[in-house]
Amino acid sequence: MPRDGPEPRAPGYDLAVATISVSGACSRAGKTALAATLLRALPPATVTALKFTTTEDVFERCPRGTTCVVCDIDVPFRILDDQETLREPGTDTDRLAQAGAARVLWTIARASAAATAWRAVSLRLGPGPLVIEGSTVVDLAGPDMLFFVVHPFLSPSRWKPTSGALLARADAVIVNRPRAETRPPSEEVMAEIARHRRLDDVRIADVQSPLAVWAPDLHQRVLHANLACA
Repeated sequence: MPRDGPEPRAPGYDLAVATISVSGACSRAGKTALAATLLRALPPATVTALKFTTTEDVFERCPRGTTCVVCDIDVPFRILDDQETLREPGTDTDRLAQAGAARVLWTIARASAAATAWRAVSLRLGPGPLVIEGSTVVDLAGPDMLFFVVHPFLSPSRWKPTSGALLARADAVIVNRPRAETRPPSEEVMAEIARHRRLDDVRIADVQSPLAVWAPDLHQRVLHANLACA
């Protein structure tokens, strides 16, 4: 039965993509896991990965309640490219590198400096396919393909303010349910998604699984990202 919301995009449109963005509704939704899956779907060492983190202009406290070198920066923005930081075990950037990225960069920007930070980091990216993890950066980067990932149970009251608009415009929305999880996504989560788009093109999958397993159509399109920039 049709649902209110934007029409889903046709499955065969504009296969050649060069920039892929992964955004999400909240922390722990699975953005880094999905970005790593996309990197593994492409030939190794062919794609640049960029993590773009936006923080508050006035630092009050880290949402995690700990001392935080991410949230509390003393400059408008910072671009990290040193391997000692990026390859620290267990970090998101290390996971992107392990997934096969040819190069990893991490941009941390105050909200008021996000546009300036994007212009600065874009000069360092060079040619070739790009996978970006981050939500605020989507409007700045204008990606060719946008993935949006949702936690299956976390209340929409805790979602980022950007979530509604990104849900509506995303090329693919994935409710990230781990393979071992038997419960369906919460009704509250699915109802919030339905406020912004039709549910019949929303995928429920473990984003850590190979892309070809749960979205063979998207896998084929992502492969064209590498071919388009070869």
